[in-house]
Amino acid sequence: MSMARAIRWVLTGGAFVAVMGTAGCAHRAQTEAVAQAEVPGASDSFQDPFAVSNAPAVNVFGEFAGQTLAPAMPVGASGFQQHTFVDEGYDSAVSIDPTGKWFVFASTRHSEHPDIYLQRCDGLAVQKLTEDPADDAYPTFSPDGKKIAFASNRTGNWQIYLTDLDGKNVTQATSGTMQCVHPSFSPDCGRLVFSSLGARSNQWELWTVDLGTMEKRQIGYGLFPVWSPEKGVDRIAFQRARQRGSRWFSLWTVELLNNEAHHLTEVAVSTNAAIVSPGFSPDGKRLAFATIVEPTLRNGRKVRGQQDIWTVNLDGTNRQRLTDGNGTNLSPSWSADNQIFFISDRGGNESVWSVPAQVPMTFTASTEGKAKKAEAVGATDSSEIGR
Repeated sequence: MSMARAIRWVLTGGAFVAVMGTAGCAHRAQTEAVAQAEVPGASDSFQDPFAVSNAPAVNVFGEFAGQTLAPAMPVGASGFQQHTFVDEGYDSAVSIDPTGKWFVFASTRHSEHPDIYLQRCDGLAVQKLTEDPADDAYPTFSPDGKKIAFASNRTGNWQIYLTDLDGKNVTQATSGTMQCVHPSFSPDCGRLVFSSLGARSNQWELWTVDLGTMEKRQIGYGLFPVWSPEKGVDRIAFQRARQRGSRWFSLWTVELLNNEAHHLTEVAVSTNAAIVSPGFSPDGKRLAFATIVEPTLRNGRKVRGQQDIWTVNLDGTNRQRLTDGNGTNLSPSWSADNQIFFISDRGGNESVWSVPAQVPMTFTASTEGKAKKAEAVGATDSSEIGR
């Protein structure tokens, strides 16, 4: 199997989900699918959120190995809204346009290889934007809403591409032998930041590319970078591992001055969870992210740790948990109307859901005790932010 086919995309938005990336990485570092194991109870239903069947990609841990997800039990918590419905395959890596009226995502609903789709936030009809025999993943809107960037392995390696909103005029933004995934636009739409697996470092590196001159610069190490929409500051958020080769990621930001990295800051860290897949609020003042409790804990080949969506201020204060621990909850994307879209299997197959960015959590009786503990910890101690 080639390198391009071995990578499976992390959603997460997806995914595509910490600082020093390691070999083997997607709002799921995706690789070969494995048979899904039956899990007896809702409390045991946590799976590897980045592994999916039949689609090569990169997971939030920066690894090349992945697994399939078993359906989670549906829940009736208030505030959650399901936007896509998948009978076969899965959806992943959702991104909201600047108006808050449209979202773009990747899906295997019509093929074992993911394609890019467009849908209204208040509708159900989907428009297929790409139809390539290869894998298309990690779509994201430009700040002016005129372009979509995505990653594809259609040339053999994962590279970054641009397309119009109707799927036409596809152009290639990166090239070479390195694997490039998870693009994000600068506020002026003139640059992209992305993750690339370094051929020499064998780590996931952060790179920018000027879309006018095509000049590329390395700015550090990490995964799933997102550019702040706030104008006047050149700020990028990303996940980075505490130790090389580790699954324990934390949330960081970096500022660019004259295209050089400055003011590297760790925003959120946890002793019991990996913090992955950051996404900025529309004003750039807050971040959404996903946590994976005990990311090394497995039942066979499945990651069993609880996976939830959180928000936090840029200074690390005011942490709030938005999901209830049911199913997988990954790849958050913040909309203009203060909704957070994410990927979850709480209704069966992985699909697009949303929840208000600031709303009191409502839980079923089975999760109420766990939720109270999470709220208390989240308000006082970032070392256990994932509990």
